[in-house]
Amino acid sequence: MRKVIRSSICRGRFFAELTNKIPNAITITAREEVKPPSESFLNKLTKREWFRNLMWFLMIGGFIAVLVWFLASSNVKLFRKKPVSVSKSEDNIITENIFGINYSGEIYKAINAENYRLAIRLMYLHLLKDLSETGIIQYKQERTNNDYVMQLYSTPYYKSFFQLTRNFEYAWYGQFQIKIEVFKTIQANFASFKKTLL
Repeated sequence: MRKVIRSSICRGRFFAELTNKIPNAITITAREEVKPPSESFLNKLTKREWFRNLMWFLMIGGFIAVLVWFLASSNVKLFRKKPVSVSKSEDNIITENIFGINYSGEIYKAINAENYRLAIRLMYLHLLKDLSETGIIQYKQERTNNDYVMQLYSTPYYKSFFQLTRNFEYAWYGQFQIKIEVFKTIQANFASFKKTLL
């Protein structure tokens, strides 16, 4: 009799446990099916194509910016041209007193040697000498070209002199090879400016 009681008790417990578990399982699955799945804002955003394109654009742009910054801050001479040294004969003329140079002779020599850079330099120094002698500017050897441009700021000579200064700086300090056509244009600009001084 004990065996029968035990088996019926075991069966009773089993069915009780089973019936307790089944309604919970049904209610849990029913709740999960009714509840809509929620995605985070970031997940929704990353699924959009425009956002992915924007992220790629920012990553590539950031990489290029870092690369340019690195190349600019380091001493890598990747896109720079080699410096051209100024010859000693050109240096001698530069360091002399501008009031003691024979401009017509030196300009003639430079043009015959096809050294148009030097010829433009000499024409500019001659112009500074003429402006100083007429009292339009106050020449001092330690002043810069910009100082002379600023001295002419309130005069009618300003725009023309500014353009001549830019042409001179482009030719001399830029150290580009000047072609004859460009030189003749600059030479004509110097001549027309000198006519306005008379």
